[in-house]
Amino acid sequence: MNTNYKTQENKYTAKGNLTEITVLKKDGSELICKIDTFDTERVQKAGTWFAEWHKDFNNYLVQTLDTTKANGKTVSTKKTIQSVILDVNPKAPIKHLNGNTLDNRKENLEIYKRNLKNDCTKINHDTMGIILRDKFGNHKDTALISMEDVNKVVKDDYNWVLYKKGTEIMVVANTPDGRVRLDKLIMNPDETMKVHHINLNPLDNRRKNLENQSL
Repeated sequence: MNTNYKTQENKYTAKGNLTEITVLKKDGSELICKIDTFDTERVQKAGTWFAEWHKDFNNYLVQTLDTTKANGKTVSTKKTIQSVILDVNPKAPIKHLNGNTLDNRKENLEIYKRNLKNDCTKINHDTMGIILRDKFGNHKDTALISMEDVNKVVKDDYNWVLYKKGTEIMVVANTPDGRVRLDKLIMNPDETMKVHHINLNPLDNRRKNLENQSL
């Protein structure tokens, strides 16, 4: 194992408007990261780059260590190459449009806005799939709804996400007026009722899979 993978000098290879950066993984093997050539100076000044696996992206992210002094102590924090290129806070959610986290050309990067309504995909004549993304904009799951509920569910007021409360999983939208559950929005149960998913799949919110039951 190469213990110096975080400090190994990077190799930059310019190919016209595209520049390739050689970065090391923890095991010492190499990966190639792509950036726009006009961002090379900014990226080089930011430090030495390395690649580490990020479970939320299910892929490698290219990162550097940003060292600062705090209360007489040296503190190192990780900064991603995409945040340096877009000149944003390291915690800003940035989406790689083509899904390749090693492709950090500006045209492939976008700040992900969690308040946008969800993308959809038509499953069949009766069913619409709602794309559920994580805080980084990565596609994590797909919730199903009946086609008749699309106009009620897919709108600017709602950004649907997967939410876990203890052992319970649900699809929710966080709004200025509070958290809204997808199944309750569709079935509109009164206070004495709860929504039951017949096939026990909380992602399946088609009307034929939902029924109101007494508490």
